[in-house]
Amino acid sequence: MLYVEIFDVKYNDVKIIIITQRKEIKMEKITENMTIGEILELRGEEVAPVLLDMGMHCLGCPSSQMETLKEACEVHGVDVSEILEKINK
Repeated sequence: MLYVEIFDVKYNDVKIIIITQRKEIKMEKITENMTIGEILELRGEEVAPVLLDMGMHCLGCPSSQMETLKEACEVHGVDVSEILEKINK
């Protein structure tokens, strides 16, 4: 079965709408080698605000979808283990 999820996140008074689709809903642990696209598909509504807070404001752009969390953290000067701790708590 295919699930489609539409959710919005409010960040600095801006409403961001994210649409994801996935084959099943599961609470998988996020790792540094997962792409941003995979992370948003798995746990977007809960993880998007954390990524936005780290400075990643273009969650929907094509290049961010293929970038790993580790690569995104390197680009934004953020410690990946700190982000993983926030996401996986």
